[in-house]
Amino acid sequence: MPRAIAYDLTRLFLGPLSLSPRGIDRVDVALANHFFQNDKSDAIGILPTPWGIRGFKASMVRRGLDHLHRIWAERIDETGDPQWQGLVASLCGTPIANLPTARRKSLNMASKAHRMWKHLQQTGVGLGQPVAALPHGAIYLNIGQIGLAVPAFHRWLSQRPDVTAAFMLHDTIPLEYPQFVSPSSVKHHTQMVRTAVERADLVITTTRHARECIVDSMEKMGRADMPVYVRGLPLPAALGVPRCAEPALTGQHYFLTCSTIEPRKNHGLLIEVWRRIIAKMGTSAPQLVIVGSPGRHAETILGAIRDDPGLSRHIHHVAGLSSPALGQLTLGAAAMLCPSYAEGFGLSVLEANALGVPTIASNIAAHREIANEATCLLPPDDRDAWEKAVLSHGQGGMRRTPAIPSAMGEPAYCQDMASFIDNFAQNRHKDHMTDLSHRKEPSL
Repeated sequence: MPRAIAYDLTRLFLGPLSLSPRGIDRVDVALANHFFQNDKSDAIGILPTPWGIRGFKASMVRRGLDHLHRIWAERIDETGDPQWQGLVASLCGTPIANLPTARRKSLNMASKAHRMWKHLQQTGVGLGQPVAALPHGAIYLNIGQIGLAVPAFHRWLSQRPDVTAAFMLHDTIPLEYPQFVSPSSVKHHTQMVRTAVERADLVITTTRHARECIVDSMEKMGRADMPVYVRGLPLPAALGVPRCAEPALTGQHYFLTCSTIEPRKNHGLLIEVWRRIIAKMGTSAPQLVIVGSPGRHAETILGAIRDDPGLSRHIHHVAGLSSPALGQLTLGAAAMLCPSYAEGFGLSVLEANALGVPTIASNIAAHREIANEATCLLPPDDRDAWEKAVLSHGQGGMRRTPAIPSAMGEPAYCQDMASFIDNFAQNRHKDHMTDLSHRKEPSL
């Protein structure tokens, strides 16, 4: 019998604070859907509350997941996504005046508060049960990582040595590249790794490169024996659905980049490349679509576009785009551009490769690990090389979603994860019982 899963919901509970999911949010929700397939599931949802760390039944978790899918618009047809409608109109040069939601780039505090209140109403969070009531030998699985920065959220594990704690650490980028993040991010990430060092029985990550960096950080904190499971991320289900590129964009020559808007993602390089291309080609220059939520210093990055009329006519920013719309947008792109200085994985490279879309990416360890032979890898600071690579790609055309290998999909990923952590917990329990038997004093 598989062991009971105690699934940490912290990241997903905070999901309404974002217009749309990030890559890791999609992985988190895919695994949650796997373990909480219906109200009858034996899995338990774990949440920090004002009255302590509590466990919640599958029925409550299922309501929360369904509501999250609705507000993230992950299951709608792309034609019903106002963000998509507004973007298509802008790319075609015919902006829609009466579509204000299509211009929304972020949520203000009032909107966030309202969305969280509605999420609480729809989910119906109750008192739950104390974690002391978890089944013996359960597996505590934390994919979202967010709560690891709060040590108090995981102290309960010291009282439950029978529970196997498996944490995903996405990367150690804030520790390796502090120049790209705030001092508070360095502090928080340091605590995340320290929490894993002190509480985890197993760490999960996405690339061999990330594993090396995580192991190095843990060794510096005094833990050199941490088991680390490497499993690449899946292609989001919504992107693998059969579809074709948007017919309305036939004849539109555009490139695509998808990431949070922050310095580490190196949008500045693309902006400078587009300045050069526009200077050479004028109004016939290709367009660039930036998909992503504003992050640290986003105003400076986006302000450079907004304040330059030439750039603002050729570079379009959209946030809150649904996954189905992102799939259709990707299929029609001339190429996916991924110039990041550092990544733990690089999901956009995987997505574009899977959909048969040319990809130009920075030549960094994570990208080299997941890129296919057609991926063009370039130094993240070589503007001449990036300009040349961009100009070498014509229009994307009317591509269709290719056949996606089952091993790349979310079901295979979730099954692999579930099987591995269950086997790990079984072996850990056996080793623990063997160790206990060796400690017993011989009978007289």
